[in-house]
Amino acid sequence: MIGTKTPAVDAFWQKARTALGLPESDYHVSTFAEPKFTQKVDYISQHAADGHKRGTCHLDLDFEVNKVRRRKVGDYWVVVNLANEPLCLVRVWRIDFIPFDRIGEDFAKVENEGDGTFKYWYDGHLGYFQRQCAAWGHEWRMDRTCVCEYFEKVYPR
Repeated sequence: MIGTKTPAVDAFWQKARTALGLPESDYHVSTFAEPKFTQKVDYISQHAADGHKRGTCHLDLDFEVNKVRRRKVGDYWVVVNLANEPLCLVRVWRIDFIPFDRIGEDFAKVENEGDGTFKYWYDGHLGYFQRQCAAWGHEWRMDRTCVCEYFEKVYPR
């Protein structure tokens, strides 16, 4: 996950916040993936901006290694592309902590990446998570805790 609060990102947040009647509050800003582990970063972010992607899954370890504050239910998140350009604002409405080997077809449908099948989701995430663990010096295990976040796109509508 990469992303930085810049004047352009903050202007997007303020415009969205005003349009939605939201109070002043903090927000998250990031992509859904790291470019050193996949070349699909912009595709995944755009998929959320288009309203097709309604969830995401990270290793719990990802937040620790990258020192990223975990999102909470109700948090707002400015989704950006690799150029750190804001694409949309989403609101997190559910978060599940679950071992990788227990994530099922229902969540794969929420992420809705590629052809939308569980096989596509499983193969893509397994490879991505294995590459992350190897780069971080951690052993990959099928029971590694994952953070499954459900969100709704709220801006632009």
